[in-house]
Amino acid sequence: MYTEETLSKYKYFKSLSKFIKIEYMLDPLTGLVNRKYMVEFIKELINNNVPFTMAMLDLDNFKNINDNYGHTAGDVVLETIGNDLISFLGDTGVAGRFGGDEFIIVIFKHNEYNQIHDFYDDMNHNNTVLRKNITIGDESTYITGTIGSAVFPTNASTYEDLFEMADKTLYRGKLKGRNCYIIYVHEKHKDLQIKKLVNDDEATILLNIHSAFMNNIDFKSKCNEASEYIKKTLRLDYLFYINANGEIFNLDDLSKFGDGIDLSKAKFNNEIIKTNHSNDLKAIDSNLYEATRKYNTSSVLITKLRTTNNNYGYIMYALERTSRIWQSNEIAILLYLAKTITIDLIEK
Repeated sequence: MYTEETLSKYKYFKSLSKFIKIEYMLDPLTGLVNRKYMVEFIKELINNNVPFTMAMLDLDNFKNINDNYGHTAGDVVLETIGNDLISFLGDTGVAGRFGGDEFIIVIFKHNEYNQIHDFYDDMNHNNTVLRKNITIGDESTYITGTIGSAVFPTNASTYEDLFEMADKTLYRGKLKGRNCYIIYVHEKHKDLQIKKLVNDDEATILLNIHSAFMNNIDFKSKCNEASEYIKKTLRLDYLFYINANGEIFNLDDLSKFGDGIDLSKAKFNNEIIKTNHSNDLKAIDSNLYEATRKYNTSSVLITKLRTTNNNYGYIMYALERTSRIWQSNEIAILLYLAKTITIDLIEK
């Protein structure tokens, strides 16, 4: 929890403390600066032309924690993250709770791209703030987060514009699979629009997959149309078809991509294999682990093409060097695609 002594290092909070008690400046759960005074602090920095980086941090899949462990557990996670942010930032910045599971962070000493990159990298390693287990009673849950950020005055000259840039990059990070940080770069992100970033909803995606298979005659054309659409919509690097012999093909054009993988003994959990890091595959299947290393894939999501009595192969989503947190709708789409392809293979 922030103290009056800690915040009084900053001119804004020192002046504010003459009129308002410290407890009124803070979020009662996390001990961070509350939204009202954090926003005013940022606007004061801008008015005084103080350079800084503003980051928006959103915890990944936080609703699942509340649903699986209860809201008390969710409070434990938020309080822990708040304390960890205060400890990690030290004298380099100030953190606030923006609302729910979102945090807003001001960073003073790291305003160049490489410095910010390293700063966020440190937040995600060595058991500091993110990518770590938090103990909740007899249970523990792995916590990751998505960060979007922009720099004043490099990227924007007003709070509203700065917030918009940080918010857009945060949303971009969510669409890339969460568990990442996106730093605003004008050349890359100047044309980002939230409406353009929004994916089709699940029902629309399933309908388009169905249409791809209904509107084409040959199997290759069906797979090509469905694959191109899914890769674009879900922002995948690869969509693979692995046949019953273990040969790997790009689903885009059914061209052979790599040597065989024997997944007959791989450990599937409820019809799928999912991981956001290739090292996790060591415990699932050594052949698959070696293949992911060979083809520079990191996050994978796999399901079988099967009927009650026969296995027709596998479908695999894959991304290069990205720690993707697979969402339930992405799993549902994979299962539907697998079912659709299996029916087509049976009818060939």
